[in-house]
Amino acid sequence: MAKSQSLKLVQDKTAADCGYKRLVGELWTAQQRQMHSLHYSVSYRGSFKPELPDFCIKRYSEKGAVVLDPFSGRGTTALQANLLGRVAWARDVNPLAVLMTRAKTNPVGLDEIVLRLNEVDFARPVSLKGYAGRLSPFYHPDTYRELLNLRTHIIRKRDRINSFIELLALSRLHGHSPGFFSVYSFPQISIPPERQELINRKRRQSPDYRPVAPRVIKKAAQALRDGFSSDFFSVSSANDIDIGDARELPGIPSSSVDLVVTSPPFLDKVDYLTDNWLELWFSGIDMRAFGDQVIMCSALDEWRLFISDVLKGMLRVLKPRGYAVVEVGEVETNGGTTNLDEIVAEEASKLSSPDKRFVVEEVLVNQQQFTKLANCFKVDNNRKGTNTNRLVVLKCVPKKSRQRRSRNQAR
Repeated sequence: MAKSQSLKLVQDKTAADCGYKRLVGELWTAQQRQMHSLHYSVSYRGSFKPELPDFCIKRYSEKGAVVLDPFSGRGTTALQANLLGRVAWARDVNPLAVLMTRAKTNPVGLDEIVLRLNEVDFARPVSLKGYAGRLSPFYHPDTYRELLNLRTHIIRKRDRINSFIELLALSRLHGHSPGFFSVYSFPQISIPPERQELINRKRRQSPDYRPVAPRVIKKAAQALRDGFSSDFFSVSSANDIDIGDARELPGIPSSSVDLVVTSPPFLDKVDYLTDNWLELWFSGIDMRAFGDQVIMCSALDEWRLFISDVLKGMLRVLKPRGYAVVEVGEVETNGGTTNLDEIVAEEASKLSSPDKRFVVEEVLVNQQQFTKLANCFKVDNNRKGTNTNRLVVLKCVPKKSRQRRSRNQAR
């Protein structure tokens, strides 16, 4: 059952009468980096703030519940579920997302990281094949050598410690400060080499040597700063995080999930492949092996069919009286502004199975000014891109049995 919270929400007067509540307000504070330090260990395009799953998990579930995110991304929902004493299940078709989510929900100690890095032969000579042109705009040859040696060490043995080190290394691959491995670059996405060349010429810069191990250790200290309770490791040991299509949710039994908190891709606004090409390179992941499974819809009708299939998967795995919270936004198309929550609510209302169906509990619209990150992407408030967090709250309700319906009809 949804928990009541003291929120200053008002009815959305601009919305047409749709048979359910649509409330507008500030669901969580807009302050930056106020949640657990591990949430900020790595950036990822299209990810939401940890305040969003924190709000939803507290409002729609109890401790010990199973919380699922079928688009796990960088693991924000999974990590926050564990931090709040819930078991995290997650799926994503992108192996990079699964890799990050698993590592983030299996943190290790700083001492373990330091000891493991001491085992890496960073000075071992490496071939420079593939370096010139593609990676040379980003890294000094000696930094590249150290990255390759760390990469080889990790791929050979992806245990818990190496996986967490990999997560930290991914976060340092490119950025705009000396704490990153690269020369000054864009922090949130992997830009193409030719674009980095333009930046280098404009700034009159060239890659300088940046030792890898000290930067990983510094990032580890920042990410692990807030520590973990014993309850965290108790629930995280029951996590189920794997590669899988959100429309099928392989390996997840029917009626086994208490709460879904997720954010599906919004049309083709984010390219999860090319925007992460450096991360995929470092992790040894070939995007050609899964790229055709990453959904990037170019039209609303196509997205409508996709989200309908996703909702079918959610309905199958949710327990009766469980909740699904689907975060979407608003997008600009040639036809004007489209609020995607209306499409989600409409498609969910059409779905049913032999024993359960969805009802729209409420739509909560979180309105805040854009953050610095949004400004980097040149997204102006109330003008273009995704303007608000729109949370479509769906309740999975059981259907009455035929016998009970017949008895009621007889009366």
